[in-house]
This record gives sequence, structure tokens and C-alpha cells, in this order.
Amino acid sequence: MGASNGPQIALTDKERFPLLDDLSFLNELRQDVFAPKFNFKSGDRLDAEQLLRVEAYKKKFYENKIFWNEDQTPNWLKDYFDWCFKTVPFYQNKGNDFDVFPTTSREDIRNFPYLFVSNEANLEELLVYHTSGSTGSKLDVLFDSVSQASWLPQIESVLAAFNISITKSNNTTAIALICAQEKTLTYASLSTYLEGAGILKINLNPSDWNHPDDTLKYLEKYNPEILTGDPIAFTALLDLKPQLNPKALISSAMKLTKGTKNKLEDYFKCPIIDLYSMTECRNIAFATEIGHKVIRPDLFLEIFDEHEDIKLPNGERGELVVTGGSNPFLPLIRYRTGDFCSLKIENGVPFLIDLEARNPVVFVTKSDIKINNIDISNRLSELPLAGFKMHQREDKLIQFVGYSNEITSKEIVDALNIIFKNDIEIDAEIQKIAQNNAVEKSKYSSDLTDI
Repeated sequence: MGASNGPQIALTDKERFPLLDDLSFLNELRQDVFAPKFNFKSGDRLDAEQLLRVEAYKKKFYENKIFWNEDQTPNWLKDYFDWCFKTVPFYQNKGNDFDVFPTTSREDIRNFPYLFVSNEANLEELLVYHTSGSTGSKLDVLFDSVSQASWLPQIESVLAAFNISITKSNNTTAIALICAQEKTLTYASLSTYLEGAGILKINLNPSDWNHPDDTLKYLEKYNPEILTGDPIAFTALLDLKPQLNPKALISSAMKLTKGTKNKLEDYFKCPIIDLYSMTECRNIAFATEIGHKVIRPDLFLEIFDEHEDIKLPNGERGELVVTGGSNPFLPLIRYRTGDFCSLKIENGVPFLIDLEARNPVVFVTKSDIKINNIDISNRLSELPLAGFKMHQREDKLIQFVGYSNEITSKEIVDALNIIFKNDIEIDAEIQKIAQNNAVEKSKYSSDLTDI
């Protein structure tokens, strides 16, 4: 019998939560009569020393946020760079001058994950996260309990901008990650950092539940304070018309259109926050009217040329490059995100302007007028689309597949015709969103390479 490639359950609950003596709420979440068929067990594994490190991380970077000004670097960068150069094998023999240090890529991490581990990392604390591979092939990311738990201070920082706090209590469900997929890991857990508050990951797929109406009964009974997920999952949740009172919804992984955001706000009557994050370094920024407001003082952000290791001047658009983080198993130096924007410092805070996932794609009309996909995103953002794919063939015909429970293909054709000045042929399809979707992130592509 071959070995399983999936996660292996080997810890006891006491090992998962060494500081929590009362696990009664965890057992209640797992054993409730309406509970889903959870297929995994998860815990933050924080001991006393590690919890202090998480709290110290919050105090250092979030109680008084200090970023950097244009043509400057953060005050922590030199020490961080020197530490990486001395203790991380991948960065050695590449020169010890940050100003000319080369960029790193996703392929580097995929091919040499062990070379990114600091010699000072405690291997007994190693955890492995398997990415979904929704924007490329799958990637295993290494981290430890402290860097994993640090996502909560990051989320608190985002919520603070909306005057929202998470209740720290051992009888409250703080956060629920909502999924609407064919298959995914699901679990009930607790947060030591939040003093034993409940953390859920659930899948809306009916096959994950014992009875069709258990989904609503379970969610409504435990009424999570914060819902996280992607626009597909939130649209599927909205279709169920749950009677919930969340303080906020945090959307990530996919672009959140204004149309979908408005629908969610109208129903849930709370802020809908569009969060930009990456598995490799967690949360980075959230959407505002200006652009995506950066929340992480422990990340230094730069803009580079897409093809060459050339840093671009302030205000120019290019590929976002990240340095920093708190993960000893994956310290980042000039890591190419594959996402594109320009960088603007506003009142001492960095903003990512016109952030677009992955490489910008140029489309053309029949008359060869060039159309930037940013203009397309801005127009389609007004519609309640949870996601879409758009491709231009060599004959210039546009193929569009969108995911929505409300709009029609004619509305898509009308919107695109405005952008393309009625000088294009469009094949548009709208697919309904269910509770068990198997869709990818929004994506642009083209067969026209010489434009």
C-alpha cells in the first residue's frame, strides 16, 4: 500500500493546544448535531514562549506602524538582510549588497525549499502548507507556529481600520473560513492567541454535511464574528440566505468586484474587505479608494521590471517584489510575487496602485486598437461577477466565461462592447455558482503574442 500524500494526523489535542486547559468548546464545535463531516484536525501548537513571540511581533510592528519613505529603506532591513545572508543557504554567494541583490522566484522556492531554511530555524517547529496551485503548479510552503499564528495580528490590523475588534473568549467563534469547493480540508479549531476562541474551516458542498439544512443551522448557531473566503464562496453563501451577523467579511485569493462587494454589503450589513495576501508571506494590503493600503511594516515592497532585475523608479508600473517577513523557514529577499502595480507613499503609508494579479494582458479590437486588461477589470468590476476567464483567440474573437448567479451573458457582451467600441466578436458564457465549485482565479490570456 502506497504512502498517502495528504496531511497526516499524528498529534493529540493537548499537543495542538498546549496552553489551553479547557477544550470543551472545541469538542462542542466538532460534535454538534449539525456539524459537518470534518476531515482534518488542526491546532496552532503555541507554547508560552511562542505566544510571547507572537505578541512581541504585534507590539513591534503594529502598535506604532512605521513604514519607509520614497528613496529610503526600512530601519530593520540591514539587520534582516545581514541575518539572511549569514544563515540562509540560498542567499549566500550572491553578493552582500542589497541594492544589487538579485530577485528570487516561485520556481526557486519550488525547486530548492530546503535552501531557504535559516540555519537558526528550529526544525522541531516545522509545519508544511500545501498551496492550491490555482495560479500555477502546487507549492509546499514551510513555516513555524509563530509565523503561522502571526496572521491574526495582521488581520486585527486590517479590522482596526474599520474600528472592528475580534472577541477573545473560549466560548466565541471568532473566524470561519468559508469554502465552496468539490473537496478541501475542513476542521474546527481554537486560537490560543484569541484565548481559546473558535476557528472554523467549512465547505458549503452538500456532500460535506449529514443533512442539507445542517449548513445553515450550524453557521447560524455559532455565528462567526469574521467570515473569510473568496468571492466564489461568498456568492455561494449568499445564495443560502443565512441569518448571520458578522462584524466583517474578508475576501481574498480572487479579485473582488464592486458589484459583488455591494451585494454582500447589502445583505450582511457589515464591511466587506478585499484583502491582498500570499501563502509565501501572508497578508499584505487591503483595498481602498486610493489603492491597496499596505498593512505590513515588516515587509519592504519594491517594483521591478518584469523581465530584468531592474528596480523601477517611483510611480512606474511593474512587478511587485517583497522582502521581509517573520518566517525562519522562508525568509524572503526580493521575492517576485507575479503581481503587477505601481507603488505610492501617501502620508507615510505605502499603497499598491492598480494592483492586478499576474502579468497584464493586452487585447485588441478588430481594428487593432489596444485594450489594457486593467480597463477591462475596471468596467467589469461594476458587475456582480465572482470571477471570470477571458481569452482572445488569434482571429481576435473574445471568449469569456463568468461566474455569477445574477447577471446574463448579454450584460457581459454589452459591457465588453463599450470597452472594445463595438469592434469585436464576443462569445460569452455565464456559469452558475453552487456550493461545490471547481473554478480557478480570474484570468486573462491571449493567443496574440505580437501586439
